[in-house]
Amino acid sequence: MDLGVKGKSYIILGGSRGMGLEAARVLAAEGATLTLISRSQGPLEAAAKQLVRATGAKVGALAADATKPEEIDAAIAKSVAQFGPPRGLLVTSGLTDRNGSILEAADEDWEANFQDVVMGTVRACRAVLPAMLDAGGGNIVTTAAYSVRAAKSFLFPYASLKAAVVNITKNLAKTYGERGIRANCVCPGAFATDRVNARIEEAMRERKMGRAEAAAYVVRDVFKMPVAMPRPGEAHEAGDLMAFLLSERAAYMTGAVINIDGGTDF
Repeated sequence: MDLGVKGKSYIILGGSRGMGLEAARVLAAEGATLTLISRSQGPLEAAAKQLVRATGAKVGALAADATKPEEIDAAIAKSVAQFGPPRGLLVTSGLTDRNGSILEAADEDWEANFQDVVMGTVRACRAVLPAMLDAGGGNIVTTAAYSVRAAKSFLFPYASLKAAVVNITKNLAKTYGERGIRANCVCPGAFATDRVNARIEEAMRERKMGRAEAAAYVVRDVFKMPVAMPRPGEAHEAGDLMAFLLSERAAYMTGAVINIDGGTDF
């Protein structure tokens, strides 16, 4: 499938691993020009070199912390100067371990989630919009979570602020749609991150389970997620979706909130 991204510039915040890197693989293979942004320069450069070797695409790697306005602004300005106005922005960053119940999470935990989850998304969108608007439009994909629609007692800050990302995304779609901006939000369920894989391996050891049985146990009993497909998702499965939403093949999709969670109940 020709995604219509060849020769166009895309910025991926959280692009050194996981879903962001997998989306980058798809775009690079289709001939897109990429700027990968995350906090650590080493993993970024390794990811960029990997993509260049595999696809021959132009790939920039810029270290920036989205909780620091000056860093994300500078990184996006550098990408625009080097590769021109971005046709797309993907924000996959915004994970934090500082969570708990309403009684456990302190003000500092809420603030850390706010800066990481909400303001990281806001700053990235705010930084790309002027260039996108001047160029006649662009495509934004944000990342929320399954938990925005499924309350979790142990994720009060994270789930609440991921819900804010949904609202921000819909607001972008409504506010700037007439000027060529599309904005869609992906809501992943349990994915095979390092944290999830560690829980699966722990269940395998402690409960003497095979991997498939342990994966089903972790998703359903540990994370309390009634998943129709009894396993966590793989990063490439979300990356494929994100790349499609950034592409010209999704031209009539905007303001959408799309679950990719293996089939869950709300």
